[in-house]
Amino acid sequence: MAHELNKIGIAYIHICFSPKIAQKTFDEIRAGFSGTIIICNGNTPESAADTLAKGFADLVAFGRSFLANPDLDVRIANNTPLNAVDFSTLYTPDAQGYTDYPKLAVTA
Repeated sequence: MAHELNKIGIAYIHICFSPKIAQKTFDEIRAGFSGTIIICNGNTPESAADTLAKGFADLVAFGRSFLANPDLDVRIANNTPLNAVDFSTLYTPDAQGYTDYPKLAVTA
């Protein structure tokens, strides 16, 4: 499939990582696709760095971690612990769980 997507000029493939997927499968996708590969699903800053270092993915997506950390970039840059995701409010219809996660205290 990766070869065929490459033939028609697809710009990127967004793949959800699962430990159930054999490394050989990821290797075949990378070998067959020259565009950008984005990998997601439960990434931490450490696992993202490891994934990028292995060369399979070009970009790493942070979905739930991004929702729970409005200052995710600052936390990663400063090696600060991430807020835990409140799964009871994830993808619900009101603002709770989207706008109430704490940000790091800003110091001057």
